[in-house]
Amino acid sequence: MPLRALSAALVLAVASSPATAGDVVGYSEAFDTLFQVNLTAHTAVELGPAGYLNGQRIADVEGLSYAPNGDLYAVTDDLKGLLRISAENGRATYIGSLNLVNEPLTKSLDLGMTITCDGRFFLSAGDGNFWEVDPNTGSAAFIGNTGVKITGLAARGKRVYAAGSQGNNNLYLIDTQTAAASLLGAYNTSTYVTTVSPGFDATGKLWGVLNYVPPQPGSTTIPPWSDLATLDAQNGALRNTGSIVGPIDLKTQFFGELKGLALVPPSCDAGGVIADATPALSPQALGLFAGLMALFGAVGTRLRRRRQTR
Repeated sequence: MPLRALSAALVLAVASSPATAGDVVGYSEAFDTLFQVNLTAHTAVELGPAGYLNGQRIADVEGLSYAPNGDLYAVTDDLKGLLRISAENGRATYIGSLNLVNEPLTKSLDLGMTITCDGRFFLSAGDGNFWEVDPNTGSAAFIGNTGVKITGLAARGKRVYAAGSQGNNNLYLIDTQTAAASLLGAYNTSTYVTTVSPGFDATGKLWGVLNYVPPQPGSTTIPPWSDLATLDAQNGALRNTGSIVGPIDLKTQFFGELKGLALVPPSCDAGGVIADATPALSPQALGLFAGLMALFGAVGTRLRRRRQTR
């Protein structure tokens, strides 16, 4: 290809390449398997299962959250324990039992978890109970009952938000000292949702993964794969942005649901973060741009040599 044509092609490729580096990307769990989720593209890529503990499958992994140091943590509703999750392959390291007093080990609790910027782990159950978890041992200290049915938690700085579902389609702010829930507002939707897994991105935007498994009692409709939504952290208003597309075998192998949403490690100055309006380049675009710069450098060198030989 002539040098001029190659230069033009590289410029065009950089200009038209999708800005995937600016996409909002995080992690979520489906039963026992970690997925990387591109919230901008509505896609999910399987990374790997949590594994086994003493021969027992580590399942019902919920409440996936980032710690301030960038580690991923979750809880297993099946084994009722705290986990550290590898972001590379989904492998879980069992930290310890949650020791949830007055909660039956065999009961599905719809656990939610979040981690505040000061490294405090908070845990919720669908029955309203609320705990603080020791990240070193996994043991949970009971704080109180929120008085409402919630299925997901998210932290922004030191503030803890709670998402309701299963008929309680509301967003709350939780007092971490007393577990009292202050209503922020309703989702403005009558759609039955089994669990809502909220998470804040780096700009302070609140997202939510909507899960419909099991479906509304009495329903014969096959539940869809998880949907993605945005929520207004001020008034709870929810906007469903559509289904998340993943591997073909999701509904049979992964029970058609995503739970937990980890987007960025919590930051104590997160309240002052302002969205960067500067367009971002994708890795492909950056590679093309680097190639373009190298090409221009080569062109400049060739022109200088021509001048020197004249």
